[in-house]
Order: sequence, then structure tokens, then C-alpha cells
Amino acid sequence: MPSVSRENARIWLLLAIFAFTILSRNDGPALITAPFFGASRLGRLRDAHGILNTTKWGDFSPHTPKEGAPPWQAPRYLNLTGFRQADNYAWDDLAYFKDRCRQWSRHAYPPLKGSDEWDHGPVRRTWQNATGTVHGKWVRRPGSVKKQPANYNLTAIAPGVDWLDGRVDWGWNVTGSHGTILVRLSEDADDVVYEEESEDGKQPHSGGTAREISAVADIQDEAHSTSSFALRLHGVHWPRQGSILLTTTTEKFSGIFGLPHLAPGPEFYQTGQKLLNQTLGKVLSKRERSRFSGPSNPWTPVVEEEISVPLPRCEYVMYLQLHPLDPHYIGEDGVDDQLAPIVDHLENELRFPTGAPSKGKPELSMSLVAWSPDCAYYLESKGPPLFPAVDGHHLVGVKSEVLLSRTKTWMFGFASVMMAQLWLLKGQMEESNTPSTLGRISFHTAAMMLLADGVVFTASSAWSLSATNTFLPSLILTFAAFMSMSIGAGFLSEIYKHHEPGRRREQTRARTPAPAPATTPTPTASGTLPAPVTAAPPRPPSPPIIIPSDQDIDAEIAQNTASAASALPLPTTTTTTTTAPPRPPVGAFASIAGTLVMLGIALIILTAMSLSWPPRARSVFFNLLAFAYLSFWTPQVRRNVRRNSRRAFAWRFMLGQSLLRLLPFAYFYLRSDNVLFVEPDGLSFLVLVGWVWVQLVVLAVQDVLGPRFGLPDRWMPEVWEYHPVLREDCVEAGGLPIGLVSSASGSGESAVMSAGAGAAASPVMTAGRAGRRSWEEEGGGNGGVEDGGKRREREKEMWRHGMSLREIDCAICTEVLEVPVVRANAKDPSAAGGLVGVFARRAYMVTPCRHIFHTKCLEGWFRYKLQCPICREELPPL
Repeated sequence: MPSVSRENARIWLLLAIFAFTILSRNDGPALITAPFFGASRLGRLRDAHGILNTTKWGDFSPHTPKEGAPPWQAPRYLNLTGFRQADNYAWDDLAYFKDRCRQWSRHAYPPLKGSDEWDHGPVRRTWQNATGTVHGKWVRRPGSVKKQPANYNLTAIAPGVDWLDGRVDWGWNVTGSHGTILVRLSEDADDVVYEEESEDGKQPHSGGTAREISAVADIQDEAHSTSSFALRLHGVHWPRQGSILLTTTTEKFSGIFGLPHLAPGPEFYQTGQKLLNQTLGKVLSKRERSRFSGPSNPWTPVVEEEISVPLPRCEYVMYLQLHPLDPHYIGEDGVDDQLAPIVDHLENELRFPTGAPSKGKPELSMSLVAWSPDCAYYLESKGPPLFPAVDGHHLVGVKSEVLLSRTKTWMFGFASVMMAQLWLLKGQMEESNTPSTLGRISFHTAAMMLLADGVVFTASSAWSLSATNTFLPSLILTFAAFMSMSIGAGFLSEIYKHHEPGRRREQTRARTPAPAPATTPTPTASGTLPAPVTAAPPRPPSPPIIIPSDQDIDAEIAQNTASAASALPLPTTTTTTTTAPPRPPVGAFASIAGTLVMLGIALIILTAMSLSWPPRARSVFFNLLAFAYLSFWTPQVRRNVRRNSRRAFAWRFMLGQSLLRLLPFAYFYLRSDNVLFVEPDGLSFLVLVGWVWVQLVVLAVQDVLGPRFGLPDRWMPEVWEYHPVLREDCVEAGGLPIGLVSSASGSGESAVMSAGAGAAASPVMTAGRAGRRSWEEEGGGNGGVEDGGKRREREKEMWRHGMSLREIDCAICTEVLEVPVVRANAKDPSAAGGLVGVFARRAYMVTPCRHIFHTKCLEGWFRYKLQCPICREELPPL
């Protein structure tokens, strides 16, 4: 078949390209290899490695030459890119940099009496594996000379590189006076370790052991509105001393090949040179044998390459000094009963947990001094002895194992929060399962919660795809977010479906034009109005319908109507076909779901972009995003006002969701040891909590005093008021409800009672009830007499304020309903308004068909039907 042959041809073509790539010479024109790995450039790396292998301590001694000095004191340079005198780097400050490194080391490890400055005893008191994350504050100090990009000839420093226009400012140039830094150190325990052999009877030198290490530093300048930048550094770690020396390596600076010459002492130089000779040689040999080349520079400092054109950036040499562990964890001597270092036990327990008892997990702390040899400035961490402890404690963080444990715990906790939210949502769905209850819920409130759950699901899914050590907790979090999102989407779909009739009515009302004003026709001579041209012939009057008491009313009405209609002559009219007005378009839920998905993706992308923004802009963005997300009760408040409804959600759901959705923010806003190393901000969190509390208070006020309490009527659309003020003379509103009309007409005068008449009469009106009430009868007991007295006093007070208390049976519960009614001709009684009147009106509800019920009874009825329990008339929803 032709399709099969073409498919086979494609496979054979791919195999041919693959074989040609594998069997081609590596030094020839390659199809895939980057141009950096040409024979010439790889040869330059080999030459730099040879210089590292053949030089010794003291061969690199840059300083300002002194007049009359002997030849052996003349400045000496290396034939490495950036280490040459012609490159014009600020190497005069190298001595100051080394001096600052020794100062940090002496402060961390005070030298013992009678020994050199690097001797601090045989017991190891700091972490031997520095893998972890630390963060802190830094200050900038200028160098002895000021360097500008115009001081360098990049073409001469790195020939063959097409640099970006020299007039462009260099990248990674820190100009502010202060900022923050976050350093992620990576050190594999299985890497090559060079250990110098010690002479018999002599203690090993603190710089006698060296291990390869790398780090990624995120530097943020807080003095200027500039974005943060990240750079990768490679270097050597001397675990006995706790010293780490790192450097960048680019086209214009061979930092890794000259790093041993930047070490603080000759012992560190020896071990560092031996280690780098092995590790760098292996990397270059692997590159030479490789058919597929990786990045252009094995030691590139660029974490994420923004542009393909080489951009000159400031170089960095970074010195980190680890601090000894707190004696609380390792004791004063630092050894256990078997004279074994406690640090070794702590590290083994972190890497291979056995459940051994411990006093805790010590922090990873270190001091920093970073120097830029081409941009000529220093970055130093803030802390003692140069700065008080309140300004900072240098760089503080945790080991990678501790951070991994905290991340897992946080993910499990977040998954528990998501499951608790799902449990509350399930309970709310059981309560809101009717058209009436679903119609009260705001679609936007549920959509905001669903959008947040969808963002969590997307982020956790992306994390779990690349997670290794945190795969299980991330998978559990993904499952919890997926369940919450899927069930929430079903609930949102039901809300949208039951809101559709209301949306159609609003759209129809908006599309319907206003009726034209009626014109007054001219009367005829006889005083009668002329009939319209299209008017039908006048119909004879319908015969009266007499309904016997022993017949079916509905059947009799239908029979008489049919007889009258058959006796009438049918008018002759022209048959016209009328087209029903088109139904207003209503967006499908699928399109709204797609909008939510796109909005969630946009939020994730914008959040990822904000990580590189200036700190102030990033802080404002996250605070505004949190404020907008925690405003999910605001749409519900607005819907309650527009529909004059309340109690859309159960209070258990509202309080629970508010607390659970605040918990993740509390973790990052209040805890300084959070997994993202975010600076705590208690004031912003208090503002967020206060905003959520304000929304809940407004919902509570709407529940108790009514959704429209205190708001002008012109701000809201007209809806039926189920809690009206009942007046005896309110003819415009349809009069009193059915059952209260008869007593209003015939018993008004008989109910009037003088204030000083005692208990001879009572102002209470009864509808449909005869006889005395139990509390009015004598012998009812002391309790009954006391209750009756209180009731009469309350009725007297209402009577003095122009109101009377009437009773009617509720048709739902068949219990007595007490209704306060304003008497005729009363002058705006104070009892009808204010909080007292509001609470009194909350006891009853009046329907448009003039039936009255208990509030709780009718609200419970509305959960299942929006019809009057008596006459079955359709009622407006709450």
C-alpha cells in the first residue's frame, strides 16, 4: 500500500540521519553540535587546563608595582582569560578580598592559642555536606577603583566572540546599596573528594580535604526597582574548615581554571588544584569523546539564557564560610560517648533516617563575601560583628533533607485542607439541591473558589511530572485538588442551569423597547370614541355563571365558558402569521468553563513572570491577587441585595471555607521558615483576615436584618418584599393579608383599651378564634399568670405606639402566628421601623397572593417548591 511505503521511507530516512550523525567526525562540520565546541575553542579550554596543572602558589600575585622593589616582588599574572594584566581587571583589590575572607573565617572559628589562624582543633563542628538553601541580606561596598564597561576591550579579551553592542549596560551589575540573596548549594556525596595525606603524628590541616560544589545565587537589589537575576557558580568546598570558594566562568573570564589562585592560603591552593585537575580534566575528556554536545559552556553561569547573542555580564568570585553548629545540638565538645563527632551522626540520620533520638535539626548558616573583579564592588552579608544581630544573621537556611521534609509536610497539610474543603462542599451540595436554594447562590462566588482549586490542580500536576523525592505528596495534592475541582465544576454547572431563567428574563427585559405613549382619540359627535380600524366586532355580554353549592366549581366554570363561547359569532379576520420573538442568547456553560481555564492559565503565567519583578511590584501583585481571591463572598453579598434573599450558604460552609482558604496564606505570611523562603508580612495578613471578616459580618447582618437593610431603594431593582410593614389602611399595597382583613374591619373599636383600665381588656386581635386563651384564664398557675402579665404589658406598649398584635394560624405548621399591625391613621409609629420593627417583621412572611406564614415555615417550603402552599400560585424566589 502507498501509505505503508511512505511510512517506511520516513523511518529509513531518520535512521540514515541518525547513523550519519553518530559516525561523523566530531571536529568536522556538525549538524547538531554547537559552534562553541569547535576544535579551536575546545583547544583553548585544554590550554587553560594545562595552565592550571603547571602553575604553583604565588604565580598569580597582582598588585600595584612599587618603585625600587626587587624583581621577585614584581606583580605576576596568568595567561588565562581575565587573569592577564592586559585585560585590565581590578585585581588590585584581590588582597582586600582575601583579607575579608580570613576575617569571616576567624570570626566563625577563632584560632586556638599557639597555632595558626586555620587551626581549630580535630573535632568537626560544622556540616560536612553543605547541600541546602540559605538566604539573607547583603550590603554593597565599592572597590578601590571604579570600572565602567568602556574600560574593557572585549574583542581583545575574548577574540572570536560576537558580543552585543558595547554601549549596552552589562548584566548582573548591582548598583544598589542593599538587597537580598538566596543561595542553593548542591554537593553530591558521591563526587570526587581529594584528601591530602597527613604526616605521621600530625593533625590534618583544615584545608587538607577538598570537594567539588556548585551553587545558584538569586540576587535582588532592593534599593532600585530592578528585577532579580540568577547565576550559577562552580568551585571547591573544604569541609574541615567549612570554607567554600565559587566563581563564574564565561568567555571573558576563565574563573574555574584560576580558582585555586584565589584561595585564602597555600594549603587550600594545593588541595583545590589537585581536585580541579581531576574533575575538569574528566569533563573535557568527556566532551572530546562525545558525539552530541550539550551546552556551549560546561561551567556556564547562565541559568536561563534570554538571548542567543553573547551579552557581557559582571563576573563574581564568592566566598562562603559555614558557621559551627549550635552547642545545644552537638554539645561543648562536639563528640559523643564514643568520641565520634556528633555532626557525622546528624548528617547520617538526615540522609538515612533510622529514628534515632536527637535534639532537633540545626540550621545551615554561613557568612558571605562576593567580589566582582571586572565591575569592582563587593557584596557582604549583614550580621555580627560588623552589624548588630537585629539587622541580620548573615545567611540562614536549612539542609536539603530538612527542606525536603518540610515540603512533604506542607504538601500533605495542603492536601488535607483541600479534602476538608471538599467535605464542606459536599455538605453544602446536599443542602442546596432544589431550584430555590440553588437560585440564591452567587455564580461568581462559586466560580472564584473553583478557579482557585483549578490553579492548585494545574500547579501540582506540573510539579508532580518532574518531582522525584516529592512525587507521592504531590500526587496526593493533585488528587485532592482534582476532586475538589471536578465536584465544584458539577456544582457550578447546576448553579448556572438554575440561574438561566433569571438571566433570560433580564435579557428579555433589556431587549424589550419601552411602550409608546398612548394618544387620546377625538370623540365623535355622539360623545363616544370611534373604534379602531383593526378592532373586532363588539362581543355580547357573557351570561352570568351561577354556581350551585353542590357542584364542582371548576367544572361548572368550564362548562359555562364553553357554552358562552359557542353562542358568539366568530369575527371575520385576516389570518396573519406572527413569529415569536427570538429567545435572547445565553452563553453555554462550556464557554464559561473555557473562560475559567484560560483565566487560570493566564494567572499561572503572570505569577511565574512576577518572580523576576522588583520586590515592591512583586509584593503588591501578590497582595492584590490574594485580596481579590479572598473577596469570594462579595458577589454573594451583591446577589443577596439584588434578589432580596439571604442564607444562600450554610454558616458551617461559610466559616469553614473562610478558615481553610486562609490557612495557606497564614503559612506564608506568618512563618519565617516557610518552604519558599518568603519574608513574613503580618500586617498584610491582618488586612486579608479583616477583609474576610468584614464580608462575613455583612452576610450576618443580611441574615438577621435583611439583605437591603440600610440601603436606599433607588440603588436596587424592585423585588417582592416578603417582610412588609402591615397597615390597616394600606390600600395601595393590596390591604392586609387574607385572614387579618375581617378582624381589621369589625373589631377596631372594641379593641381600644385605656392605659389605666388594668387587665379588664386586651388589645389583642384574634382572627378565626373564639374564647379566651389559656394564659387569660384564672387558675392557670403562677407561671401562666406571670407570662400573661408580661404579654399584656408588651401589647399595651405596642398599642401606645400605634400598633396592635393579631393572631392567625400558619397553614404550614398549623401553629399560631403573632403579627404586629399598624393601626389606621397612626402617625408613623416608631415601633414599625428601626431594629425593633425589623426583628418583629422577621417572624412572618407575606406572599404576593396575600397569604401569611411563619418565616421558617415558608423558607423551608421554598427549599422544595416556589408555589404558595395554599393557592399554588407561583412565587418569586428569595
